[in-house]
Amino acid sequence: MRRRDRTAGSIAALLVAVCCVVAVAFAAPAGAQTTAFPQIDDQPEPDNTITRISLDADGSATWEITLRTRLENDTEVAEYERFQERFRSNTSRYLDPFADRMTGVVAAANDSANREMRATDFEADTSIQEVPRRWGVVNFRFSWTGFAAVDGDAVVVGDVFDGGFFIGDDDALAIAAPDGYAIADVSPTPDETEDGVVEWRGREDFADGHPSVRAVPAAAVDEGGGDAGGGEGSGDGTVASNVLILVALGGLLLVGALVLVAVAVRTGRLGLGGDADSDAPAANRSVNGGVATEQGGEDDSTAAAPEDLGDGTVVPREERAAASDASADPGEIDPALLTDEDRVTRALREEGGRMKQSDVVDALGWSKSKTSRVLSRMVDDGEVEKLRIGRENVIDLIDEE
Repeated sequence: MRRRDRTAGSIAALLVAVCCVVAVAFAAPAGAQTTAFPQIDDQPEPDNTITRISLDADGSATWEITLRTRLENDTEVAEYERFQERFRSNTSRYLDPFADRMTGVVAAANDSANREMRATDFEADTSIQEVPRRWGVVNFRFSWTGFAAVDGDAVVVGDVFDGGFFIGDDDALAIAAPDGYAIADVSPTPDETEDGVVEWRGREDFADGHPSVRAVPAAAVDEGGGDAGGGEGSGDGTVASNVLILVALGGLLLVGALVLVAVAVRTGRLGLGGDADSDAPAANRSVNGGVATEQGGEDDSTAAAPEDLGDGTVVPREERAAASDASADPGEIDPALLTDEDRVTRALREEGGRMKQSDVVDALGWSKSKTSRVLSRMVDDGEVEKLRIGRENVIDLIDEE
C-alpha cells in the first residue's frame, strides 16, 4: 500500500471519529473505540451529535461539534447542572482530549495535502437549552486552517474526506458557505438546503471524497455563470430561476382560467348562485366558496376539499377524517389513506408497541432520514417515546388511555 493511501485511510478513520467518538469518549458503550481519545466517565451520555462546518473564503473553516443530552425531568436537570459546575471549574479536563484528537486529524490531513493545514483556537462551553424540549448541551469549537481547497473564486470541500465520512443515527452534519457565497454543487443530495447551508441527517455513510461541496460568490450564481452549473443539488441561483419560471407559468394558467370562466358566463354555460334552474328555492341556497349549498343541512366547505397526505396521495377530507381514526384500528384503513404517523403507529401495534428504529426503517421501506424526521415529530406530539438502549434507538408507542 502506498504511503498516500495509508495516510488517507488514517484521515478517514480519524474524521469518522470526530462525529461519533467525541461523544463515545465521554461515555462509551461496550465495544466503542476509545484508544485515541481518553474516556471521561462523568460526562452525561449524549443523545445526538451535531457537527457544523462554517467555511471562510480562504478555505479555512470553523468546526463546532455539539453534544446534546435530553433532560426529561427536574432530577436530570439537577444532575446535569452538577456536571456543568465540574465542567466550568476545570474545562481543560474536557477540552484537552478533544484538542489532542483534532490536532491529530488535521496533522494527518496535512501530510497528504498540497496546502498547509493547522488546528487552532480550541474552545468549549456548556449550557441548558429548550428547543422546545430541555437539552443539556456541550459545544466544542476550533479553527481548521486550509480545510477546503480554493479553486479560483470557488471554495471546494471534499478532498480531506479521502476515504469517506460517517455520521450516526440521529446525528447531523451541516456545511455553511462563506459569507457572500452560495452553494453551487453538492453531493450527495442533502436532507436540507437553506440560506447557503446544506445538512445531512444520519445515519449516513459517505463515499470516498464526500460530502463534496462547491461554494462560489453569490454574484456568479445570480449571473448564471458556469460555477452555478447543474451538479447534484445545484445552488441557490438555480432554485431562484426555477421559482421565477414556475411563477410565470402559474400566471399564464390563471389568465387562461379567467378567460374560460368569462366565456362560460357569457354563453350561459356557467351560472352564478340563485339560478332559476335550481331545484331548491333561491332563499334556501347560498354560495359558499363558489359552490352552492343547501342551507339547513351540514355546510362544511372543507369537508369535501382534497388534502395532500405528504406522500403523493391526495384524498377528500372526509376520507382523511376516517383515516385519522386509524388509532382505533389502523389495520382496517386503506394504507393509501394513512399519514406517515399512522403508518408508524400501525407498525408499532403489529409488533406489540415497541420496535427498534432500524426495524421501523425496514418495515416501512423508508429512508433513515425520513424515518428519523417522522419519529421526531411523533415524539414532540407525545405519540411515541424514543428510548436509548445501548447503541440502538427503540421506539415505544404511548398508550393514550
